[in-house]
Amino acid sequence: MRKLMKFGCLGFIGIIAIIIIAVVAIGGGETDDTASNDTSQTENSDDNNADEENTSEGNAEEGNAEEENSGEASETEDDSTITGEEFEQISNGMTYEEVVEIIGSEGTVQSETGEEDSEFHTIIYSWDGADGWGSNAMLTFQDGQLQSKSQAGVGNESESDVTITIDEFNQLENGMTTDEVFEIIGGEGEITSQTGEEGSQYHTVTYTYYGESGMGANATLMFQGGELSSKSQIGLE
Repeated sequence: MRKLMKFGCLGFIGIIAIIIIAVVAIGGGETDDTASNDTSQTENSDDNNADEENTSEGNAEEGNAEEENSGEASETEDDSTITGEEFEQISNGMTYEEVVEIIGSEGTVQSETGEEDSEFHTIIYSWDGADGWGSNAMLTFQDGQLQSKSQAGVGNESESDVTITIDEFNQLENGMTTDEVFEIIGGEGEITSQTGEEGSQYHTVTYTYYGESGMGANATLMFQGGELSSKSQIGLE
């Protein structure tokens, strides 16, 4: 009887031990599965983050490339036009190559007369103004050298800050020197055309002054050989 009870107790203890081992085994499996799932989720998260970073970097590179291309396009457009500053740097007597070097682009031929390589060969080139709105410059070359230049609305920087009134305009008389005229008005106007060799009696310069009232008011003064030869005005007050 005692042996039977002893074996019964041992059997009961064995059954409990088996149950405990089974529970531990099941719990360990769940833990492994959970850990495995966590690892997979972490790896997937890392992959997603990597994809997002690659996408962001790709978009940033594309954006930078577009900006660079846009900048290059703008520079190209600017190089094909003429500014007021470039116009002022151009002087009669320069060759076409020297003028192109200043402007940065070839001009458009508007007219051509005379036999090439002769002293009477004359070509008129035009360049569009950098500000658009119909602004342009016309340069005339004869025998390979610049003989005259003219412009209309080429660059805001080319406009003189000096304005003119009707009283100042009425004080001007033909035969006055440029210095006398500049003293009355208060300074030099915007050069809109220039022909002939500077310092000679045939050197002709046309200045434009804008009226203080605005609204298209202006005065045009032409000097030949350093003296006022004609004047005209529109809307001055």
